[in-house]
Amino acid sequence: MDREAFLKILTPLDVHDTYRELYFQNPAAFAVPVRSWEEFCGRYNELEGEGKTKLPPVPPTPIAPVFSEEEYFPQEDWGEVSVIVNARYCPAFLHELEFIKIIYVFRGSCFFYIDGRWISMTEGNACIVAPGVEQTVFSCADEDIVLNLLIRRSTFAESFWELLESNDGGVIADFFWKMLYHKPGGEVLLFNSRPDMLLEESVMDLYEEALLQPVKSGLVMKSMMMAIFAYILRWKEKDVVWLRKKEKHREYPLAQYLLYMKEHIDEVSLASLAGNFYVSEGYLSRYFRRETGFTFSQLLQEMKMKRAAELLIKTECNIEKIVALIGYTDQSIFFRNFKAAYGMTPLVYRKKKRQAEFMYT
Repeated sequence: MDREAFLKILTPLDVHDTYRELYFQNPAAFAVPVRSWEEFCGRYNELEGEGKTKLPPVPPTPIAPVFSEEEYFPQEDWGEVSVIVNARYCPAFLHELEFIKIIYVFRGSCFFYIDGRWISMTEGNACIVAPGVEQTVFSCADEDIVLNLLIRRSTFAESFWELLESNDGGVIADFFWKMLYHKPGGEVLLFNSRPDMLLEESVMDLYEEALLQPVKSGLVMKSMMMAIFAYILRWKEKDVVWLRKKEKHREYPLAQYLLYMKEHIDEVSLASLAGNFYVSEGYLSRYFRRETGFTFSQLLQEMKMKRAAELLIKTECNIEKIVALIGYTDQSIFFRNFKAAYGMTPLVYRKKKRQAEFMYT
């Protein structure tokens, strides 16, 4: 899809007309973020005068303090990536997400609100929001086209290891690592960049696959999302702004620790990891808990389960081989942990995932 065709699809206001009419009648009511439709209506009536404008009893678009993955991703196996067009003139409703969001300004501009301040975003800018961050977006011009690219946190963790492993590090890569393993409360990264044609093409392709294709492919959508993240990773660090991090960027060793754990998954221990990086076991235990909210053992078990799931899907290895490759000596413990993580036995998981890949690719 070329840019001209894309703009023809997204230019009509449709359901956003209600918000537009309300905005031009009383723009001051939109100046301050709110947390509910009732709060917005109260502010609107207070500024305009009670009863002058009949406000809808319910908002034209969904409003909630927290949006879950179940609300934004369909149950089908391809429902791991999604695209939402930000509603123009929609009041700025503060909310948190359980998933990862990229805000991309395709045309025009918008305002991003976080921690009590408004940040202006213009065409070509992008903002990555980690789960658990209270924020909102507001755009107030007919020309504005702001896209929300959404991905499940678990999908990001499963699909983007390779992308992060192949990167040499830096501010952006460190942010992605934190987004994967940092404890809830997350951070936000803003890219004050000019339009990137390759990124823009990938965004249009993802929109077409996610919203226009009658038969969708989970593999294609994840590949497109990976391309978008890859383009972002190579952006210049001078254009990057940490919106919640005030201290100077410092080395972030968590990525090195996790990569070492993955490379030595069949034998790594807290003692061996500490020895390899010349730190004490006590320091390492405290570091993992502080940075991720999890213990070393919990992170290692999660890593082992993800590796087992990957081997079940991508190889013909039997269970005994997989158990050995990820460092388990007791199959019963492996089966118990795997079922706790995925809700089914390894063989059932392999069968279901392969059937799904056949249907949706």
